[in-house]
Amino acid sequence: MPKPTPADHAPTPAAPDSADSAEAALNHPEQVRQLLALPPEQRPDWLNRFLSGMTIPPIPDTSTNPLLDVLMVNTAHGEKNCTLLFPLAQVLAAAEHAAAATEHKLGYGETHAAPRLWWVKGDGTFLRSNGIQPDDPRDADGRPTHVVYADGWGPGTDARSILGGDDFRKSINLTTPLDEDGTTLLDLLREAAADGATRFLLKATFDDHYMNLTYITQ
Repeated sequence: MPKPTPADHAPTPAAPDSADSAEAALNHPEQVRQLLALPPEQRPDWLNRFLSGMTIPPIPDTSTNPLLDVLMVNTAHGEKNCTLLFPLAQVLAAAEHAAAATEHKLGYGETHAAPRLWWVKGDGTFLRSNGIQPDDPRDADGRPTHVVYADGWGPGTDARSILGGDDFRKSINLTTPLDEDGTTLLDLLREAAADGATRFLLKATFDDHYMNLTYITQ
């Protein structure tokens, strides 16, 4: 009669192929990344059923939910909402940098240079000044110091789960009135900081055709 195999030396079980496998896989992102890299005929049936013809995007090593990344890239059109939190003092510093600059970079489709913040989704997601100053300082990693990352979405993170699959850069005007009283975003930031606020919330409502932004200070 064969001796039982000690638990510490038990062979690694094959990936389960059941309806619960997708849920269980959420706890093992590295295993899922490896499975997604396989040809379809080598993947478990549960994964092929989940993918069902979807496009598999590049999955970064930092992803904590590869299946959600795949789903977001292939999601049908529909309205999405996202709220990002930024430290107000740093956002104001970036805005003041743009306001003080004598030259400004132009965003996509822009022909008129003006002080703006750029909201960027790429390596993380962040706000930055579009101002150009010849003596702009940089941090230890070579990044301009007037770049402000959203809380929880710094360098090395992937914001596809909240902002969709494509990288983007959106210009936010600092000196265009936000409402009928003529208050600009720069005014809003300055007044909020003077009143003791510490947080800047950027709320986005968007789909594949439009994006609406709301600014809140706390």
